[in-house]
Amino acid sequence: MRTKTLIIAIVLILVVAVPMTFATGVGAAFGLPFGGGLPGSNVMLSLRVSQIPFLMGLGFSIGETESSFGFTGDWWMAKGNLFSFFNYYLGPGFYVGYQNELFLGGRLPIGINVYPIKNLELFLELAPTLAVGIGDAITFPVFGFQSSLGLRFWF
Repeated sequence: MRTKTLIIAIVLILVVAVPMTFATGVGAAFGLPFGGGLPGSNVMLSLRVSQIPFLMGLGFSIGETESSFGFTGDWWMAKGNLFSFFNYYLGPGFYVGYQNELFLGGRLPIGINVYPIKNLELFLELAPTLAVGIGDAITFPVFGFQSSLGLRFWF
């Protein structure tokens, strides 16, 4: 079990560390109590890599008896101004989550964001999901709902 946990930790650290060298936007997303929160751990590092046209989220938790992780990738196909300083974004995405069972799925993030100062983004996001659950049995369809609140600093 310790070897498996160590391997997962190393892979996740590399997944975070390599893109961070090219990141233009870095922040945190926190799962909300309504809906399903976020996949895996309920706190994610949020980043946008300038060479890749989508926003990514990564979170994990490693313990003695339980481990979990989550990864999201979203492509903002539509974005614009709603009114005043409130903006919207939406587009297709995917997620991978593990907590006692592996989930592979699609998501449709719909978000509202504001920039109270030039490089700071605050956001609220809701994302209906459709996934395959892989555990003792394979389950399809698994419908869900993810929700988060967060911030990003853009460089």
